[in-house]
Amino acid sequence: MDHVMRQYITIHDHLRNARPGGEEEASVTVAQLAELLHCTPRNVKFVLRKLEEAGWIVWVPGRGRGNGSKLRFLRSAEDVLELRVRSLLEQGRASDALDLIAQSGADEGLKARLWSPFNRYLGLHSEPADSQDYDVLRMIRYRKMEPLDTSSAYTAFEVYILGQIYEPLIKYDAASGKFQPRLAHRWEAGERGDRWTFHLRKGVRFHNGRLLTSADVRETLLRLRRKESAALSLLRDIEQVETSGEYTVIFRLSRPNAFFLHLVGSLYLSVVPAESGEGNLPIGSGPFRVSELSEHRLSLSAFDGYYGYRPLLDRVDVWFMPNADHDLRTYHLSEDDEVAGSRQIDSPAQGCRYLIFNFHREGPHHRADFRRAIRILYDRELLVSELGGDRLSPASGFLPRFSDPSALSSGTLEEARDLLRASGYGGEAVRLVFTDKKEEWIEANWLRRRAEQIGLRLEPCPYDPALGYPQVDEAELAIASEVLEDDWELDLLNFFLNGINYLGRMLLDEQREELLALFDGFMREDADGRADIFARAQRLLGDNNWLLYGAHTSHRAYFNRSLYGLRMGSLGFPNLSRLWVRGEDSDGEAAGKH
Repeated sequence: MDHVMRQYITIHDHLRNARPGGEEEASVTVAQLAELLHCTPRNVKFVLRKLEEAGWIVWVPGRGRGNGSKLRFLRSAEDVLELRVRSLLEQGRASDALDLIAQSGADEGLKARLWSPFNRYLGLHSEPADSQDYDVLRMIRYRKMEPLDTSSAYTAFEVYILGQIYEPLIKYDAASGKFQPRLAHRWEAGERGDRWTFHLRKGVRFHNGRLLTSADVRETLLRLRRKESAALSLLRDIEQVETSGEYTVIFRLSRPNAFFLHLVGSLYLSVVPAESGEGNLPIGSGPFRVSELSEHRLSLSAFDGYYGYRPLLDRVDVWFMPNADHDLRTYHLSEDDEVAGSRQIDSPAQGCRYLIFNFHREGPHHRADFRRAIRILYDRELLVSELGGDRLSPASGFLPRFSDPSALSSGTLEEARDLLRASGYGGEAVRLVFTDKKEEWIEANWLRRRAEQIGLRLEPCPYDPALGYPQVDEAELAIASEVLEDDWELDLLNFFLNGINYLGRMLLDEQREELLALFDGFMREDADGRADIFARAQRLLGDNNWLLYGAHTSHRAYFNRSLYGLRMGSLGFPNLSRLWVRGEDSDGEAAGKH
């Protein structure tokens, strides 16, 4: 942020209360300003001179004993900030302008004005760097920055970014249904299936330049245990990890585990360097390294030492603006806002949006008739036909493959009214919590209007994810979504077992015990056996109306038209390693870069 402008805003805001009636003139001494700006009186005079030259203030020094100095403001702090942002954009310094907005503390109305000219500066751009083009992708996220930690990854974007930084031993390939080598080039199981050996590639380096060895794989699991990661519910069969030389790792399990390769390919077991300390930049061995990390900005730079193919992009800059207006028409990924002149890409998501009851709250939802009434209100076929948007098809399970059309019958509003009456509902408010996203707002208000028709007081309560779960815990009902990655079996198993998501927080202990009992022998089953367990678990939730499936959804993203190599992943984000920018030849025609 421009230093002199920051000082102007500091002075302007500090003296705001000292100006009676909001006048633009205040009495202040050089000594007071020196204390405010944490500098010497001599430097204060230098700052004042700079501000006068910029035409932002008039400074009238006091003459004689008892005559204080006067400072008159010619520009509001908001005007100065807006001028500076536009100046930076005109100079081609969009990154600096975004940093300035992020650090300014501007309110939402001002941010809306500041971001209005940004459309053409976001997306993918080539920047001159020495003798070559430097391709940079700029993105804005309207959420807070989440901790980049493989032991606690939760949000889809966090998982996506961590997947660019870290590498697992192997990776599930959805197209072939097989596991592909990554850090391990070969692996084999013992005869009983309780001993697995992985042989590591040689020459793989972490972002700090150190060679990756088997000790790092062992330490990765020990780190999860030290941090008491939720992933341990998946990894409880691992009794010991042994190293046999620098490039061989042996996992010894407490029992045979036919599902073990899925676990080894998870983000949780992506290899972290043994010396990884708290508070440092995340260090992995993936295609991108973290070059900058702050509350407002994340920069990923292509890792030239990557063992695989170097990314075609050189850098990805992400700004986090959690208090932003979500309807701003700025270029960004995976939010449902159209950007003029961009390509729209839609892809089906593996998962669905649903309602879930919070059984830790007292209320009418503890009665089966009440939940059946809500099931009728939350009509899956009407959701799709009346609301459209990202809703593709009605859901009776988390994945389309689990959705049986014969299970979609709902009922009439008259039937819902009778069930509500039979439940003993007394007219009390039922709070419906949801994240402050466009499609969830639409769904919440649609459901509220339907509830009014049967005499149910449903109160939509949007919440700020930055403030965490307490807001969710205080509601009786929540709108949630579950989106699964390519290895959907692993993700769905984690959904049922991890205990920290909506399902884990909202069901009572006895409900969870009944659900988890279904998974006792899951990891010894073959694919058909595992599919049967998943189906029974989803029926348990649906038949009891503990969770109400809504609609299967799609991902929607808008991309700059010069952006090529787009391959949308299961979470709705592009593969950053494959993206590249198409330049123009001397005749103005698109020309590919090689």
